[in-house]
Order: sequence, then C-alpha cells, then structure tokens
Amino acid sequence: MLNTEWGLMVWTLITFGLAVFVLWKYAFGPLQRVIDERRARIQESMDSAEETRAEAQRLLDEYKQTLAQVRGEAEAILERSRASGEAAKAEILAASRDQAERLVTRAHEQIERETRAAVQDLKAQVADLTLLATEKVAASSLSEADQRRLIDEALADLDFDKLTTESNG
Repeated sequence: MLNTEWGLMVWTLITFGLAVFVLWKYAFGPLQRVIDERRARIQESMDSAEETRAEAQRLLDEYKQTLAQVRGEAEAILERSRASGEAAKAEILAASRDQAERLVTRAHEQIERETRAAVQDLKAQVADLTLLATEKVAASSLSEADQRRLIDEALADLDFDKLTTESNG
C-alpha cells in the first residue's frame, strides 16, 4: 500500500523540484536551443529549396518561351526559303520562256529572210531561164529591150507571195 509519510513526501518533492530545475537550467535550455537551431536550419533549407524550385520553374518557362520563339523563327526562315525558292523557280521559268520565245522569233525571222532570198534567187533564175528560152524561140526577131519587157511582164504575172506562203505552210 501506499505509505504517506509527510517528511518523505516533502523531500521527494524538493528533490524532484531540484531535478526539474537542474534539468531545466542545464539540459532543457541547451536541448531547446539545439531543437530551435535545427528547426531554423530545416526552415532555411525548405526556403532555399522553394527558391530553387521557383528559379527552376522560371528557367523552364524561359526555356519553353525561347524554344517556342526559336521554332517560330525557324518556321519563318523555312517559309522565306520556300517563297524565295518559288520566286527563283518562277523567275527561271519566265527567263526560259522569254529565251525560247526569242529563239523561236529569231528562227522565224531567219526562215523569212532565207525564204525571201530564195524567192529572189528563184526570180533571177526564172528571169534568166525565160530570157534564154525567149532568145531561142525568138532567136533574133526581138530586140533585147523587147525581151526584157516580156520577161518583166511574165514575172509580174507570177504570184511570188503565194509561193512564199505555200513554202511556209
């Protein structure tokens, strides 16, 4: 059972009080300081981690924004390159068409010149042949002036323009 002696009880309380005071003075105080310091370090670490996380998030956002900007610039460069290529292609095609048209025009002009020259040569040959034939037929009954007049009339009757058109067609 419980022995309730007042003297023992008082001394137990005094001893307990002294023990609590000593513990409070020399153990709990330093222990509390250590706990407070540790709590402060942990809080500093958490604050630092939060700042680092915020900085990392800011850098990630900045990176994403820069990446989007670079992609946009790359697409713009590609589009400009495509447009430039299409313009160069159109320019080259137009230059080729112009050159082809010039070549065809020159060829037509050359054909026309050669045709005119051939017709003139043909006229001269026909005139010479007609003169020769006329000389043989008429022998000496016509004068040279009469022979020339007859040749000119014969040539005037010929439609050389029709010959030129037929040779071109």
